[in-house]
Amino acid sequence: MISLQEALRLKEQLLGLLEEDASNQEAILEKLDRVRSEEGIEAHSALLLILTGQGFEEEEARGHWESILHHRQAMGERIGRDVGLRVAAFDYFVNVNRKVRQPRLIDLNLSNPVEPGAVSDPLTGLANQRMFRMALQNEIRRSRRYGPGFVAARIDVDDLAEANQRFGAFVADTLLREAAVLIRNKVRDIDLAARISGGEFGLILPETDRMGGYVVCERIRRETESFYRQRQVGERCADLTFSAGIAKYPEDGSGPEDLWARSGETLYIAKSRGKNTVAVYYAERRYYMRFDAHSRGLQIRVIPDPSPPEETPAAAPRNISRGGLLFESSRPYELAQQVLLDLCEPDGTQAIRVRGRVVRLEEIETSGGPAGFEVGVAFHFDWEHEEQDFLSFFERWSLSTSRRPSE
Repeated sequence: MISLQEALRLKEQLLGLLEEDASNQEAILEKLDRVRSEEGIEAHSALLLILTGQGFEEEEARGHWESILHHRQAMGERIGRDVGLRVAAFDYFVNVNRKVRQPRLIDLNLSNPVEPGAVSDPLTGLANQRMFRMALQNEIRRSRRYGPGFVAARIDVDDLAEANQRFGAFVADTLLREAAVLIRNKVRDIDLAARISGGEFGLILPETDRMGGYVVCERIRRETESFYRQRQVGERCADLTFSAGIAKYPEDGSGPEDLWARSGETLYIAKSRGKNTVAVYYAERRYYMRFDAHSRGLQIRVIPDPSPPEETPAAAPRNISRGGLLFESSRPYELAQQVLLDLCEPDGTQAIRVRGRVVRLEEIETSGGPAGFEVGVAFHFDWEHEEQDFLSFFERWSLSTSRRPSE
């Protein structure tokens, strides 16, 4: 027989399950049966224990549920309105099945209270929002003193509301618990993972730069996509994905609210790009005027350094400045990866080769599916003459194709 503590732990999921089809008697039994078979939970006895305070073995509890639902329908027909499950259950045990002594109605708002000082999320076991905000403030204080900085990441389950509609609240909560395990398994002991609310999670990654934060979130995203692609719920595939936004302290925010807001803005960008992606926050730092490289006919060839592939992938330039280049590519690059760039005149003649480092990587999509990646490269010059050669080419090219700089 299920214990009261176990039943209360499942209270929100079970009550949410009832709310989905509150007036559909057959659907309620079907969902309770499905939860029992798929999750191995004594759903019928747990829900009776929550609603009435009475404990039963699972098979006996299911029989009571069938009788309670029939009794509810009969009461509703007699008085002309639906009396609800709790009233029907109470009247059933008082006036129909009199074997149970002293049945009572449970005040659902008073059962299973959340302690004011709790620091863990009851659904997932991760830190809760209160703990996350305390840890964020503490990490800012620590970084101010010792200096390495850290990453705050905001992760959100894509289309969680749709999953609730497809599978029901109880199963969706089970999927969230699994998501929490996937996240926990991909972070270090010194990192903090928390459930903020609903399907939103937060990460604090001490002593981590943007590239490191991107790598962690990308691993979580890939693991999640792979796991839920194979996760069966009944006869359907769960098929859940994550999107994430990353912000870096202190560059992107000097306080906890600013930093968390930056990660939220970046999460919104990730969602707007088709979801199931990771975006990194970059403040606008335009030291140089940018020019539209595509319309001016600049041609480029990108060569990964030091091991170029047998076939160099196509790359389409978007804009260029004295500090770097933004282009679209059919292949992904790694953040901080070294590349060689051949910059060519409109007629295809190679003019100059420069070295750079990937500082930005974002997936771009169209209505027809994935279109490739947007890659930002910061130029790097080892010698002064290399920079001078590039500047001479850049000035000559920009003047020969003189148009208004891109906004």
